[in-house]
Amino acid sequence: MQALIVTGQSNHNWQKSSVALKYILDKSELFVTGMAISPAKGNDMSEFVIDFSPYDVVVLDYVGDDWPVQTKNNFVEYVQNGGGVVVYHQSNNAFPDWPAYNEITGLGGWGGRNEASGPYIYIVDGELVRDDSPGRGGSHGRQHEFVVQAFKPDHPILKGLPERWMQAQDELYSELRGPAENLEVLAYAYADKQYGGTGRNEPQLMTITYGQGRIFHTTLGHAGRGNNLPAMESVGFIVTLQRGAEWAATGKVTQKPPKNFPSETESLRWPFFEDIDEGFEDIVKRMQNYQTGMSNDTFIILKHLVAKHGNNPEKISEYNQTIRRLLNSRRTTTDCKQVLLVDFSWMADEQMKPVYEKLLKDPELASNAQFALDRLEN
Repeated sequence: MQALIVTGQSNHNWQKSSVALKYILDKSELFVTGMAISPAKGNDMSEFVIDFSPYDVVVLDYVGDDWPVQTKNNFVEYVQNGGGVVVYHQSNNAFPDWPAYNEITGLGGWGGRNEASGPYIYIVDGELVRDDSPGRGGSHGRQHEFVVQAFKPDHPILKGLPERWMQAQDELYSELRGPAENLEVLAYAYADKQYGGTGRNEPQLMTITYGQGRIFHTTLGHAGRGNNLPAMESVGFIVTLQRGAEWAATGKVTQKPPKNFPSETESLRWPFFEDIDEGFEDIVKRMQNYQTGMSNDTFIILKHLVAKHGNNPEKISEYNQTIRRLLNSRRTTTDCKQVLLVDFSWMADEQMKPVYEKLLKDPELASNAQFALDRLEN
């Protein structure tokens, strides 16, 4: 199935989260995942027009400037006509003034949300409460491990999984509020006051229907500024994300529950998040020969490495040097250069400018080179 991650701006570390999301979805062997990366915040968004119709599921990893009207209309039409959506973590912060988006996400936080945005939703004594009292929309206490409790254990996304399991250190979203129409809470967590929480059972996994579309909403999976991703590497987050994405795309879940899953008392790290620094030159050689239609795993690995070493200027300089070498080499395929110009221009340094300017003279690369140059200069 075809998945699309929409990213490029966020109040969280989208450079890390988008790579990890792609890695997780592709590892399910159910999805081939692409990315739509927006211009940087404050730049011209007019050409960020997306046709969502080819995709089975769209994963939202975006908080930032408004999309163009055409992209907004395309998205709403896509969902109404049966498109699948995954709302990931901070994406419920986006677009507080876009009614259709808030109906699609069901609940949201921050962005000035308050009682006018819709009710709070939480669980008391096993019953769902809709609370219209005034107050802010969106909060979380200090990051910590917490138990996720199934509320609808027989839903296809949760069926066969333990009813209580430990999520690794994460932000426990609370006080979310929104239209909450056609919304079903699948799982919740207790926001303990000792960590600055509300003292309530707050929804963490949800589904929403909008028109014929299916939406899976997970508040889990915070990506911070450090080099590790405990929340995104947590097995509970990953398994529910993979199953939620399949359900959003198809209405069913064919994935079997994994043999290793976190217990109520101990979280579990996904083994696929192994170190991948070894054999880097072999990865670069394979990348150099890339042609459209081939596996794009080398680009995924490079993005993962960039995210992992994001706070290490020497490493980032090394990766930029590698990209310059590939762009300057006659042995590098045009398809490889096109990907490098679009997917990695956000991290380019000034030494990349003459490379981009040189590639403007190549008719097959001119458009992508101009995109990269504009991003660098802005």
